[in-house]
Amino acid sequence: MLKNLSPFLSVREVVTLTSLPRSTVIKHSKTGQFPAQVRLCGNRIAFVRADVDAWIESRLDASKEAANDEK
Repeated sequence: MLKNLSPFLSVREVVTLTSLPRSTVIKHSKTGQFPAQVRLCGNRIAFVRADVDAWIESRLDASKEAANDEK
């Protein structure tokens, strides 16, 4: 059973989940190609877990559609 997960993911956690470099995550979040950053306090930024999960699912769906188109 899952423990109480924070609704936020740190940049480090996002990098681990997506396998994207930190600089790419930050750049794409600023251009709208990745979920927006949330400023938690001072310089501390995070991402909303549900938004990142949805982004990952959308990438998986797009990959499956592309594979089906090639058949």
